[in-house]
Amino acid sequence: MVTPDGNTPGGLKATDLNMLDRQIVQRDGVYQADFQSWRVGTFFQRIYSTTHQRGVGFEAFCRAIEEDGTTRSASSIFSNIHDQDDVVQMDRMRLLLHFKNFMAAEIEDRWLMTNLHPRVMLGVKDPDVQFLAEVLEHTGFPPHQLVIALREHAGNFETVLTRTMAQLKELGCLVLFDDFRAESANLDRLWRLSPDIVKLDHSLIDNALKSGRAKRMLFKLVSLIHASGGLVLMEKIETEQEAHLVMRLEADFVQGRYFGSLDQRAVRRSAVDWDGAFRNLASQCEREVFKEVHNHNREMGQYTNEFMECAWAVGDEVPLEEAAQKLLRMKGLERVYLLDHKGLQVSQNIFPEERLKRVDPRYKPLLDSYGATWTRRISFHSAVQNPGVVQISPPYRSNTSLNICTTLSVALRKGSHVYVLCCDVQWSEDKIFW
Repeated sequence: MVTPDGNTPGGLKATDLNMLDRQIVQRDGVYQADFQSWRVGTFFQRIYSTTHQRGVGFEAFCRAIEEDGTTRSASSIFSNIHDQDDVVQMDRMRLLLHFKNFMAAEIEDRWLMTNLHPRVMLGVKDPDVQFLAEVLEHTGFPPHQLVIALREHAGNFETVLTRTMAQLKELGCLVLFDDFRAESANLDRLWRLSPDIVKLDHSLIDNALKSGRAKRMLFKLVSLIHASGGLVLMEKIETEQEAHLVMRLEADFVQGRYFGSLDQRAVRRSAVDWDGAFRNLASQCEREVFKEVHNHNREMGQYTNEFMECAWAVGDEVPLEEAAQKLLRMKGLERVYLLDHKGLQVSQNIFPEERLKRVDPRYKPLLDSYGATWTRRISFHSAVQNPGVVQISPPYRSNTSLNICTTLSVALRKGSHVYVLCCDVQWSEDKIFW
């Protein structure tokens, strides 16, 4: 769209796209351009689907080479451009380069991911969606292969963000929220704007490797994004340890230097060559998870045997406190209690003696849960749906102690009535497969 004075809505002349195109040259099969004192080009990072266990796209980045051979990253390039018009010009240049280099690889079944630069998006001009539309038309690039990353800022930019997302979706592109981090994330905005993909900031992985609690919270964040309707991409994976962590989460996509970077000449070849290596990594992670699950089940099996002995005794009308004596002596056991068929607790909590000695006085109001209703807990529902079979809940924060615990539960018959026997066991924070 061109205004009567010959300008595009982005503020530059309509002929600027052709001008930029003329500045781009092909050297050794790769498209590059000269900008100020730099030679600017494109490199790509593979994006893999953890479910499909193969590549599904490439994220495009720009980098520049100085006259002395020094390489600059995209962030370094833009941090050294202070004039707003030059920022816009550079942003348009690298967009066109990305399209031309990706199209030269002739890949029709992978995404191209790129971004609208934040200084363009949040500066004096609106995001350059109109220019993006012109590039799509100029190059013939199919919009359905394009994923545009937008920075999910914590500030008051929702009007710009909402308008931009609507324009991008009208073009037929997918929209990604970039660098989504726990400390500044706007979860309300997440479900209202419904991005197609959410890229989690690498700091979340750093924290998860240092803390079992952070690891568990990351798992829950991934589930929360899925509940909002988005897919999850984990970025900047650089080590084997990080790769194994993200492969064991329910994240949908992964990328980073660990999985390799490449120029346009290698993009097409890599779409096939590197899928096998990724499948090998996925298989290795699956074997580790299977081993952990096996070890965990064996560990929980020690509780399960005594737990079922207790359940059978309760079913035979033995008082709960008497029936639970052997179970109470097991290390890590928090409490034993009985629910009726509606989830109402019909017994007092039975605690091990050692547990009562270390009661935190701040939580004394929560120790007596006789008459409490646990109908909303998965431990109750899963037991009722699978009578006679021991169920093990995901870990959760116990509201009767300071501990993270998991609940064993089983539905049993006592006379003509159905009850659910439960026992809480301390959870080891290093677990991740839940």
